[in-house]
Amino acid sequence: MADTWGRRLFTAGAIVLILLAMAHSISLFEPIQASNDTERQLLSLMRTYKFDLVGSPRSMDNLLRGFSICFMVAAVGLGVLDLVLSRERSALEGGVALVNALWLAVMTDVSLCYFFIIPTTFMIVALLLFALTWLVLRCSAS
Repeated sequence: MADTWGRRLFTAGAIVLILLAMAHSISLFEPIQASNDTERQLLSLMRTYKFDLVGSPRSMDNLLRGFSICFMVAAVGLGVLDLVLSRERSALEGGVALVNALWLAVMTDVSLCYFFIIPTTFMIVALLLFALTWLVLRCSAS
């Protein structure tokens, strides 16, 4: 019975990671709108002012977009990997759930400092699902 709940929680965590990526992808299609002259100037500088990064001219907008895409790809990649592993033996699933819970704990901490409520909520939900998976599967193994 605990294995069944563990698998369900694990699969739910994987789906939440994929939903996080899908929600995050909206930011790639919706440009930031300036609401005043100061914001327009800031956004213009972020897009047009380039600085040298080891021989590559990059703007702050390039860096933010690149990191944003990496975040989305990582969430999708790990969510899909978790879905692939969701039919494996419980011990493997429990170990992967623990790894997911640990990296999501760090990501949630970063999110609380630098992001806003939507990505933070997705990460907290996924963290709780994977932590519960680990606890359920660990208790059933004992």
